[in-house]
Parts: sequence; structure tokens; C-alpha cells
Amino acid sequence: MSLIRTDRLLLEPLVPGHAEAMFEVLRDPQIYRHLDYGPPPSAEHLRSLYQRLQAGRSPDGSELWFNWAVMPQGAGPVGYVQATVLPNGSAWVAYVFSPSSWGRGWATEATRGMIGHLAEAHRVRRCMAVAEADNQRSIALLARLGFMPADAHDPEAAGLTPTERLFILTR
Repeated sequence: MSLIRTDRLLLEPLVPGHAEAMFEVLRDPQIYRHLDYGPPPSAEHLRSLYQRLQAGRSPDGSELWFNWAVMPQGAGPVGYVQATVLPNGSAWVAYVFSPSSWGRGWATEATRGMIGHLAEAHRVRRCMAVAEADNQRSIALLARLGFMPADAHDPEAAGLTPTERLFILTR
């Protein structure tokens, strides 16, 4: 996995050594208002998760997994971005950031940097993201990046819950 630099951020491949700092970032319950899971139970839990993710591939080898800790230059992590690259040249992308970092443009900058890297290094031409219908902050971020709401009949939307919305970016 590659290190990604943007104007203000460093996206560092997420490794078990990030567990302690990321546990502090991810403890805030506000983060999980629009997610279907809660805060991590411990730094050890994150360490174990990050160890598994370091494989960089799904168990069957068909998907590539990328996870980066997002750090403003000279500071510790404020969140993470992640991508699952599929064999067809598309990728699922996601992001999670600490509320203390909201409103600074870091999520937009980090996600844009990740998408650019995926296009250049892995020939990803279609990115997909899911947001809860009432998560206006996330929907606005996706709009800033050029994502559009998917057609209700898009096959990728088949497994979504009634409150989830699919967004697509085609490059």
C-alpha cells in the first residue's frame, strides 16, 4: 500500500501500530449516529482488525482492501478512509472522521486523494459509496466530490436497507 500526500494531509497505510491513536479518535459516539455499528470496544480489538486488514485482499483474493489513517501534517490521526476494489474496475469507498475534525475539509481532501490514487494506481473508474438518507453531512461531502445518486434500479443498490442511499462517481 502506498502513502498518499495531499496539500494538508498524509494518508498512511493503516497498521496495527495505529490502534491506540485510532481508538481515541473512534471512541466518540457522535461518529456512529448514521452507522450500523458502534465504537470499537478496545485498542486491542482495533489492533486485531488492522492486522487482518493488512492482508490487503479478501480471503478469496478477488477484492483488494485499502485502509489509510488520515493525518493532518504534523498531527496524529483524525479518521480513516478505505476502499474495496473489485475485479470489474469499480470500488466501494468509505470514510470515518472524528467530530473534532468535521468542517475543516479534511474528509473531502482525504477521500479525493484516495480516489485519485485508486484511479491512477489501480485503474478504478467507478466509485460507489453509501450514506444514510438523513446523513446530510456525508451526502454533501459526496456531492462535493462529484458523486451522483444512483438510479433506484442500479444492481449495486440491491442489498441496501430502506434508509440507505447509493452514490456513484464515474471517472
